[in-house]
Amino acid sequence: MTGTAGLAGRVALVTGGGSGIGAAISARLADEGAHVLVGQRTPQTAAAAASRLAAPHRSLDVAVADLADAASCRALVARCVERFGGIDILVNNAAVTGPGASRPLLDCDDEWLDRIVGVNLTAAFRCSREAARCMVARGTPGVIVNIGSVAAYAAQHHATAYTTTKAGMLGLTRGLAFELAPHNIRAVHVAPGDIALDERAGTPAPPPELSEPQRWWERHTPLGRRGHPDDVASMVAYLCSAEAGFVTGASILVDGGWLSY
Repeated sequence: MTGTAGLAGRVALVTGGGSGIGAAISARLADEGAHVLVGQRTPQTAAAAASRLAAPHRSLDVAVADLADAASCRALVARCVERFGGIDILVNNAAVTGPGASRPLLDCDDEWLDRIVGVNLTAAFRCSREAARCMVARGTPGVIVNIGSVAAYAAQHHATAYTTTKAGMLGLTRGLAFELAPHNIRAVHVAPGDIALDERAGTPAPPPELSEPQRWWERHTPLGRRGHPDDVASMVAYLCSAEAGFVTGASILVDGGWLSY
């Protein structure tokens, strides 16, 4: 626990915060002293997240919420306020990614498309709106961090729906920053590149057996390695701190230089 970000006493809600990048963010914010509510889609994943993230020094709870449902977005924010007395930080991390978000354009049916857009973009809008209302009422500085992707800037194979939602997250961030600045609420977009997901948040995974698409990413990342969830979590912790108090409406790349050429 570094304490460098100065988040003691702050209240954070992390959607999709029980595994991968979300778990690393949840753990890091809690380690920095924040009270953290983790949102997860199913009771099984929520129970696993509670066990994985539990630590004596962490003030952290887990709630079940399927963010494709509008009522669940409202209920999750309300649960955070009920549990910890307010909300200062929202991290919109929940998303359908990987193979589940990959489908050729000509094969995209409406039901599948509605799910991708609903979870990846609409839920972030709804959670941001509900959280912002609470932040304004609370009257203290607030931060909304939208976890996007380099896909906001570059098309990916068979991922037109996914790249559309991630570009939308960038637009959402800029709109939030503009509208909420008078209330001292900042909004920032974080765009990870190729991240090697490890179920143990904060623990580097052993060198994986890379698929050909993964090898392509690695060959084209100037720093010569895949990222880890902690790389993203460290950036989020900084952006949520007072040290980043003049940063809003920005998109921060955590991609090892992948988009630099």
